[in-house]
Parts: sequence; C-alpha cells; structure tokens
Amino acid sequence: MTTPRQAWARLVSFFRKKELDREFDEELAAHIELATQDHIRQGKALPEARRLALLKLGGVELSKQVHRETRGLPWLDGIVQDIRYAVRAMRRSPGFTLAAIAMLALGIGVNAAVFTVTNAVLFKGFSYIDRHDRILYMTSVEGCCVSYPDFEDWRAQAKSFEGMAIVHGVQIVLSDKNGFPEYYYATEVSADTFKLIGQRPILGRDFAAPDETPGAAPVAILNYGFWERRYGKDPTIIGRTVRMNGALTTVIGVMARGFYFPQNQDLWVPLVPTPNVLRREARDTWFVFGRVTDGITMESARAEMETIGRRLERAYPLTNGGFLPVVRKFHEFYIGPHAALIYGSMWGAVGFVLLIACANLANLMLARAMVRSREISLRIALGAGRWRIIRQLLIESLMLSGLGGFFGWWIAKWGTHTYQLAAKAPGYSWFDHVLDYTMDYRVFVYLVAISIGTGILFGLAPATRLSKLDVNSTLKDGGRGATGGGRGKHLSALLVIAEMALAVVLLAGAGVMIRSFLNVYTADLGVQTEKILTAGLNLPVARYSHADARVSFYDLLQTRVEAIPGVESMAIASYIPTWNVQRFPFELAGAPPVDERRRPKISVLIISPAYFRTLGAAVLSGREFNEGDGVLGLPVLIVNQRFASRYWPGENPLGKRVRLFEGNMPGPWRTVVGAVSNIAQNDVARPESNFLVYLPYRQMPYEGGINVLVRARVPPGTLGNAFRQEVHALDSDLPMFGPFTLADRLLVNYWDRRLYGALFLIFAAIALLLASLGLYSVIAHSVSRRTQEIGIRMAIGAAARDVLKLIFVQGLLPVGIGLTIGLGASLAVNRVLESELVQVSPSDPITLVVVSVVLILAALLGCLIPARHAMRVDPVIALRHD
Repeated sequence: MTTPRQAWARLVSFFRKKELDREFDEELAAHIELATQDHIRQGKALPEARRLALLKLGGVELSKQVHRETRGLPWLDGIVQDIRYAVRAMRRSPGFTLAAIAMLALGIGVNAAVFTVTNAVLFKGFSYIDRHDRILYMTSVEGCCVSYPDFEDWRAQAKSFEGMAIVHGVQIVLSDKNGFPEYYYATEVSADTFKLIGQRPILGRDFAAPDETPGAAPVAILNYGFWERRYGKDPTIIGRTVRMNGALTTVIGVMARGFYFPQNQDLWVPLVPTPNVLRREARDTWFVFGRVTDGITMESARAEMETIGRRLERAYPLTNGGFLPVVRKFHEFYIGPHAALIYGSMWGAVGFVLLIACANLANLMLARAMVRSREISLRIALGAGRWRIIRQLLIESLMLSGLGGFFGWWIAKWGTHTYQLAAKAPGYSWFDHVLDYTMDYRVFVYLVAISIGTGILFGLAPATRLSKLDVNSTLKDGGRGATGGGRGKHLSALLVIAEMALAVVLLAGAGVMIRSFLNVYTADLGVQTEKILTAGLNLPVARYSHADARVSFYDLLQTRVEAIPGVESMAIASYIPTWNVQRFPFELAGAPPVDERRRPKISVLIISPAYFRTLGAAVLSGREFNEGDGVLGLPVLIVNQRFASRYWPGENPLGKRVRLFEGNMPGPWRTVVGAVSNIAQNDVARPESNFLVYLPYRQMPYEGGINVLVRARVPPGTLGNAFRQEVHALDSDLPMFGPFTLADRLLVNYWDRRLYGALFLIFAAIALLLASLGLYSVIAHSVSRRTQEIGIRMAIGAAARDVLKLIFVQGLLPVGIGLTIGLGASLAVNRVLESELVQVSPSDPITLVVVSVVLILAALLGCLIPARHAMRVDPVIALRHD
C-alpha cells in the first residue's frame, strides 16, 4: 500500500514535470485524499508547498483562486476566478447545465411574458396617450351614460382636472367612388379631445371649436389603417368630400399609424350639441375622460367629482337622481372592476411555475452536491472558509439563472407575440389592438430581478448544505453520505412536497377557470344556434324616414329571403341573443305605486313575428306576435318565463298589463299575449338577471340598426352570398354588417373567459410537467445512490416486487403529503377567483378529484421508470458498485 510520504513524492514529481493542469486518475486522487486525511487526523496544517501542489493537481480540477488569495489579490479578482471556475464546472456537466437552463428559461420566460401583458394593461394603457397614468374615465353610476349638460357642468366646476372631453361611439355609413357603401365604426368627440391626450393628425388639421357648433359643415378625421385600406394612403384625401350617413363630409385629417382612441374606430367626427343632445335626460352611450392636474391625487379627483355629482343631484332631482359620477382608471373602465384580480391571478400562476422550477433545480443541485462533496471537502481542508464556499456555489447558481434569464427573454418575446395574435383573433376583445406590448424598462428590470432572485433561491440551500460538510468523514468514505444523509434526504423530500403542493394549487385554479368557461360556452341559451345566419342592417333615415317604409322593407326582405333554397324562416330583432339590450323602468298594473327614482328596470327586445320560431324557442302559453300587432292594434308584449315567475308567481301571465317608461314619460299599458322560454340576453354568466320582455317591431319600428336572423336547413355559411344579393336587390346602396353565423357572433361574448382559461391551462400544464420531472429526477438519483443497497436486498432474497414497492413508497409519500397540503391551499387560493367563476364553486369537488388523479398518475409515471431500472439491477454488479 502506498504510504502518505510516497504520495507526496509522486505529487512533487508531477509538479516538477509541469503537468500541473492534468486531471489525476482515480488512484492518484485517492493518494491525495489519503495524504490529506493523514494531516487532518494529526491536527497539522499542510505545508505551503504541498498546499499549492494540491491546489494545482486536484483530481477534481480545483480553481487557482485560493492560490491567488494567498498572494493578497483583491476580492474582485477572486470573483472573476469564481466565474471562470463556474464556467469550467458547467462545461464538465453539460447535461445538468442544459436541463437547468431549460427549466429556468421556461419559468422566467412565462413570468416575463405575463408581466409584459400585465404591464401593458395595468400600467401603460393606451400606447399613444401622453402621460396616460394621469387620465381618468368618468361615467354615471347607472353604467356608461353621461348627458352632455352633465359633462358641461363637470368641466366647469372640477378644479382637479386640466381639461375634460366627451366621446360617443356611433356607426356611420360611408359612400364614395372608392367603394360600396359600408358600415364603419366612428366616434363623436369634443373638439379638444386629441389635444387633451397629446396627439394631433399627421396630415391635415385637428378639430376646432367651430367644427362642433350646430350648423357647421360636417368634417371627419380618418384612422391611418382606414385611410390605408380604403384610399391607399392617398395624401390628396385631405379636403376631399365623402358622403357619411347621407351628408357631404370633408376629410380634414389623418391620425398616426397605430393610433386608436377610445376604441378601434375607423374615423372621428365632432360631437355637435344639437337640441336633442342638450337634453339633460338624454343619456346615450357617452363617457367623459379628463387629465388630472399635476400634484392632485386620483383619490382627490374622485372625491371632487362625487361632490359635484351630489350637487347636481340636488339641483336636478328628476334627471340626476342616482346619477353620481363613477371615476375609474384605464383597466377598471375598459376591462372591468376585476382586471387587477384577473391579471394578478395570472401573475401568481406563473409565479408558482417559477417556484416549481426553483424547487426542481434545488433538488438537482442537492443531488449534484453529493457528487461534489469530495471536491468541496478538499477545498475546506486547504483553508477555504464557509463564506468562500457559499460564494463560489452561489456564483454558479447565478450564472445558470442568468443564462436562463437570457433565453427566457426570447421565450417572453415569443409568448407576448403569440398572446397578441390570439387576442386579436376574431371573437376577442378590441382593446388588444390599442395596447403597447413592447418589453420596456419595467419588463427588463423585472426579468433581471427574478433572474437574480431565482439564482439565489435555488442555489442557497445546496450552498449552505455543502459549506457545512464534515471534512473528515467525507474524505474517509469518498463522499458517500456526505450530503445524502438524513437531513439531505429530508430537504429533498420537502422540496418535492413543495413542488406537488404548488402544482395542485395551480391545477385546481386552472381547473375551475376552465370549468367556468365551459359552463358559459355550453350554457343553455334557450335557442338553437347551429343553423342560424345573422346580419346587421341600418336603414338610412333620409330614405326610410317613415315607419311604414321601414316595415315594408323588412316585409319584402323576408319574402325574398324565405324564397332562397335552404331557408326555413326569417325574423328581425333589435339585438341578437346574449347581447346587452336596453333597459327601461316599468310598473305593473295593480301594483303599489313606487317612487319614480326607484322603479325597477326591465330589458326590452323589439322583434318581428316568427322570432321564436326562427330561434327554436318554445312559446309556453299564449301566442307569438303576428301581422295584426301593428301601430293601430292593441299595445301588446310577450314576457319570458323568468319575468313571469318573478312578478306573477303561480299565476297565468296572459292578460296582465305592464307599462314602460322612457325617461319619466310613461308609455301605453301593454297586455301580455304570450309567455316564452328563457332566451339568454345580457349577461350569459348571470342568467338570474335576465328578466326580459318583447315588443312587436310593427308597433315600434324605430330608426336604428336591426339584426336579421335566418334559420337554414343547410349550413348557414353557404347562404351568405345569396342573402347579400337579396338585400342589394332591394337597396343597392344599403350597407350590411355581416352576414355571420350566429355561433361565430356569440363567441365575442366569451373572449375573456376563453383566453384566460386557455392561459391558465397552459401554465398548469407547464407546472405539471416540471413537477413530474422533478419527482423523476429525485427518484432516479436516489435509485442510483442506492444501487448497492438494492443489490444486497436482492442478493438476500428480495423479489422484484419488493424493490418496486420500496421505490414507489419513497416516491409517493412526499406526493401524498404535497397533495394534501395543496388541496387545502387551493380552497383558500380559489376564493380569490370566485368573482370570475360562473356556476362553479371555488371548492368544486369534480375539479379537485380530477386534479388529484392527474397528479397521482404523473407521479406514478415519474416513479415507474426508475423503479423498472432498479428491478433490473444485477446483484453481483451492484455489490461491486462504488
């Protein structure tokens, strides 16, 4: 046997031959360890020459930085040496390095992508508005509507705002020599709108005060995309006259590319305060926005507007009773009161994904630490302090997380781009057209912060563990058990438990969100949507000013459309199912009188005969409308089942009378002639709010857009061209919105739940994959460490099923604990999502059972592969395993 003295002699021989950087073979490494143990047992310090020789000749390729530190180089140079050593360490373990970078890139990438979206919605808002964070949006407590006189009072009395403007969305019919008449989205704006948001046209001029005076010549400013599509970016468009809603209108400007406000409209026109607009009770789809003065807080501005609202309520009790200003920020106004909750939940979900990735890496680092225990012990024996070891290992972790962050940046860019494409697809929200999803300095700072934090999070536990090694025992047994003892196993098991608990919480949250979307998507709408074609028409007032002309047009259209082969019936309605309809105050005949400010409201839909037959809805009692329900006939209405059950429980609604109010003006008493099954209108997710009555179109042929619904015997999409030809045969200048299948149009109502449900599902799938890989890696490493033990067990008679049981018990025990903790935590976390859930409980048992089964199956698969490997161990080979 080689003595320690002979080992040192061989070291000096290598040193003199200048083979200082050559890795030792296993025999020479053993001599080094033996010599070191001898000095440790004797309590002696290593001689300086031998210490330097060990540093340069270590079989584990020790860094030269300790040598440099003995010569008094600065700490910064030591960090540089740590980085060099970390690079060499990563190159020696390419498989581990690639796996670690991939997991970190995925976790950091999805976090940065979600933060980019959240940043765009909650912090940046409209991309073209100067100092958007100082803009507030104001409506009334009744919804979106503000009267023009209220706006004038707000603007005159509010001291917290630099300025205010009012906007009003409309549809216009544009016709000129460049194309057929078509519907376009326009916005009526007050003259100072663009100035207030810091924008001006790139061609032509802005609106001026004279443009909004009654009797002024009509003018318009075009959206850049509209200018490009219809006019091919012709600069001579400025000053050209086009026909809008039958009136000659001069184009005075074109806005910048990508500019939209307040929605994705095609053009802007001045809001002219006509006598009808100046009525205080006239509250159309208008809202007000204002720029808060520098130095004034949002809370102060809200308080001042509430004071003004109460002042107007006292001054105009008939028109302003209950109409207090509601002041909101961008995301509150455009997305809803739960915007912060929705995006915060997504942010939390991807945070869980990153935590699972960190737990995975911490486990892998612990496993790798067992292999590196001799290296670290030798460094400690040579004089490296605890902080020195921790610093070296943390730098390695930070380098891995830095590379993960670099590739995560590209994953985030791809993910954000994919989200934009999905959000701009048909059936999704318009506001994704106007948001700025560029990865700005906030995203960069966030990505750097989570990259550094992640490196510290998954690297700290293994670094601390390795810095506490028992040098003597580690060098004595060659590193076996150095970090694989009881405490090391317990830490690894705790990390697996944490991964599983986080995965359960995320899967449960995704599960209830997806079930919520499915409940909305598969909700009983009360209609048969699969064979219905729909289109929007708006008869120009100039040609159809008389009610009889409008009724006659739709009668002729019905006759022509029903003659198309494959068409079963046609009807018209003011709104299609699931779309929000106008609500009116009402009272019942014989009911106790109610204060006019507290009258209940009911949703009102105007329809033609055959509406229920076309939609496939059931008439429960009475009859549908017919041609006799005209202007000269008895005022009638039809109620839905929900309304009848609410106001006449247990009674026959036929013959009951209802009176509607428009403002404070009462309408005629209308007799109920029918009761029909519930058809979803307004909020599909809240059917209990859908109390609905129907009025006959022949009695109210109003001057507004109408929706045509056609029931087909063939696929409805195949009838689009024939339907369009029949409309143009009656009026070649009549624009049309559509046609579309009803099923496609209904998708617009589901865009938010569809998108968020899909995102949560993606995050949950990533979490499940990472947790399963983490469990597999822990079990696989444990099996490799216990090869000799398994060989002994098999040598003394253990059967393959005994080995299988051993592996599965070890793997499934932390899974079971993590599952239990995760299910308990999900009950609390899902409460946060309760406001967004539709007919699903936060503790939905079906979701929790499915999540548990999926996770257990994934865990079984993660244990099965290492278990099968263990069952194939040859006892003879295993007993010789080191």
